[in-house]
Amino acid sequence: MKKKLLTLIAFAVVTITSAFAGSNDISKNALTTFSESFAKASNVKWEKNETYDKVSFQLNGQSLSALLSEEGKLIAVSRNILSTELPIGLQTALDKSFSSYWISDLAEYSVNNETIYYMTIENADEKTTLESIGTYDWSVMKKTVK
Repeated sequence: MKKKLLTLIAFAVVTITSAFAGSNDISKNALTTFSESFAKASNVKWEKNETYDKVSFQLNGQSLSALLSEEGKLIAVSRNILSTELPIGLQTALDKSFSSYWISDLAEYSVNNETIYYMTIENADEKTTLESIGTYDWSVMKKTVK
């Protein structure tokens, strides 16, 4: 029984240590908020940016990313999704206005209890970045000629 308990404790220490390996430059507040908010996260990878800390991780079979301030405030959580996971209003607006484009990137962001979708669509001539307006329409953020 003692041997199993020691093995379990050793496994927990190794898991926690590896989850936060390479996070020396990450603020302690961000690390604390993340571990409290996403206790069951795995494959944790941190990146330090000038104004925030970014963490990519797996949770419940999904790949997620979170942005945290140095003060430990959770700024946003994002995940890549399929177009079929969009609200019906956004799917309809996409089909109506951009039917000749293909989707090259689509992400869902949760910010302050609000969900925002960002999508990159392309055709042979241009690349366009869209932002959702609620759950019913899209706004063009940027267009680039290829």
